[in-house]
Amino acid sequence: MLFGRKKPGFVKIEEIAGAAGEASEEVSQERAEKQDLLEYLTSLPEAEDEFAEFAESGDQEPEEGEEEMTEARKLADYIRIRSGAGSLTGYASLKEEIEEADQLLEEIREDEDCKDIAYKEGKKDRYYYSQQNMSDNYAMIAALVEDKDLAATMVHMVRFNSKTYPAPTPLSYFERHPYYATKPQIERAYQVLSGREENGDIQRFTNNRNSDFLFSTEFLSPKYAKALAHEDDFAD
Repeated sequence: MLFGRKKPGFVKIEEIAGAAGEASEEVSQERAEKQDLLEYLTSLPEAEDEFAEFAESGDQEPEEGEEEMTEARKLADYIRIRSGAGSLTGYASLKEEIEEADQLLEEIREDEDCKDIAYKEGKKDRYYYSQQNMSDNYAMIAALVEDKDLAATMVHMVRFNSKTYPAPTPLSYFERHPYYATKPQIERAYQVLSGREENGDIQRFTNNRNSDFLFSTEFLSPKYAKALAHEDDFAD
C-alpha cells in the first residue's frame, strides 16, 4: 500500500492443549505464563499511526455513480481529517511517508474539488490544511507554533493583534492554547525579540492592574494601547 506505515502487530500465542492429568507441572506453568502474557499484550493500546486514516481510506470501494477517488483526492481527504482535528500536515512528513508527494500535491492544486486545500509557509516547513475545517487565522497561529520559535511567534501575533482588532497583547496570552509557554520562556523570548533591531516597533508596558502587555507602534500609539489595556474598577 502506498500510504501509511504498517502498524506493529502482536504475535498470536496459542495455548498448549493437553488432556487433563497428562500435562506435567512444567507444561502447566508454561501455559499459565503464556496466558498471563497474552492478557497483558491484549490490554495494551494499539500504537498510533499518523497516516492510518489516510491508508484506510484507500481500501474503500467507490459506490455506483461516484467518481473514483484518485490518490491525490485521498491525500486531500487526509489533510481535511487532520484539519478537522486541529492539526496541520507538514510537507516534510508527507515527503518522508509518500514517494509521490510532490506530484499528488500538484494534482490537488489543479483539482477544482480540492480548492479548500491551502498551506502556510513557515520558517521550518510548509503546512497544509483545509479551509473547510480550519480558519486561515488558526492555521497561521498553528504554523507559528509548529516552527517552535516563540520570539518570532510573539512578534507576529503582537503585530497581528495590534493591526486587526486593534488591541495590545497581554504576555499571559502566550501561556494559553495553543502556545502553552511558561512565564520564564515568555520572558526569555521577549529578551530575544527586543534585542533585534527589526523589532523596534514592539513595545512593552504595564497596565493599571499590573499586567504586562506588548503592542506594535506601527499600528497603535502608546497612549491608545494603554487606554485599551486599562481596566476600570466597577462598583457594585
